[in-house]
Amino acid sequence: MLSKGLPFLLIVAIASGLLLLFNYFAPLEATSVAVYAGLTIALAGLASVVKPLRFFAIRSRRTGLLVLVAGMAVTFAGLFWPAHSVRIAARHNHLDEVLPEYQFVERHEVRIHATPERVAAAMEETTFDDIRVFVALMQVRAMAYGRFRRMPSPGRRKILATFANPRSGFVPLYQDSREVVMGMAGRPWANAPALGLDGAAGFAAYDAPDAMKTAFNLLVEDEGGGWSRVVTETRARGTDGEGTRRMARYWRLIYPGSGMIRRMWLNAIRDRAERAS
Repeated sequence: MLSKGLPFLLIVAIASGLLLLFNYFAPLEATSVAVYAGLTIALAGLASVVKPLRFFAIRSRRTGLLVLVAGMAVTFAGLFWPAHSVRIAARHNHLDEVLPEYQFVERHEVRIHATPERVAAAMEETTFDDIRVFVALMQVRAMAYGRFRRMPSPGRRKILATFANPRSGFVPLYQDSREVVMGMAGRPWANAPALGLDGAAGFAAYDAPDAMKTAFNLLVEDEGGGWSRVVTETRARGTDGEGTRRMARYWRLIYPGSGMIRRMWLNAIRDRAERAS
C-alpha cells in the first residue's frame, strides 16, 4: 500500500516545496499559482500522451490527454480570471498619492540593522550586479516574446539612477530622504513603454487606450535602536477594460520573476547597508 501511495506523496511534497519557494519570493497569488500549476500539469499530460508517466499514476495516453486538457483549463482560468480594483481611502505615503487605485499589487519588505540614513545611501548605490538573477530573468522574459538575442548585462550601473534615465521607460515621480517612487505607463506586454512622460503630471494624465500604468516605491521606516525597515510595493492598473485584461495575463506570468527581482533587490540593499555600518 505504501508503495502505491508513494507517487502521490512525492507529488504533494514537490508541490509544497515549490509553493514555499514561490511564497518566499512573491506572496502567493491564487491566479499566478493557477497559471504555473496548470502549465506543470499540462506538461505532464503532454509527456504522457507520448509515453504515460506511470510513476505519477498516468497509465494510458488517454489519461495523459485528459491531464493535458485539465492543465490547460487551469492555466486559462488563471490567465483570464477577472481583475478587481482596490482603492486606498487613507493616504500614508506618496505611492498612495500617485496610484491610489489599482488592480494588481505585490509587496515585499526587509529589516536592516542600519540607520535610515545608511539604508537610503545603500539604496542609491545598489547596482544590477547585486541582483544576480536579473539578466537571466530578463532573458527568459525576452524569449517569451520571441527575442532570442543574448541580453547584455547592466553590470555596475546603479539601479535607481538607471530607472531615472528617460530611456528606461520609467519616470521619477517623487523622492525624498524616506521614499522613492517610480512609474511607467504603456504596453509592457508588447515591450512598448510610453516614453517622454513629463514627470508626475504626465504620468497622472496618461490615459492611452489598451494600456496600463504601474508605479513602485522604496520606503525606509525607522524602527529605532539602529534598525530600519525597507518596504517596496508595486501597483498596476489598466487604463480601460482591454488594458486591464491584457495586464492581468501579463502580470500573472511575470509575477514570480518580478517577486524574485524585488526580494533580491531588498536583500542587496540590506547587505550593502550592513556592510557600511
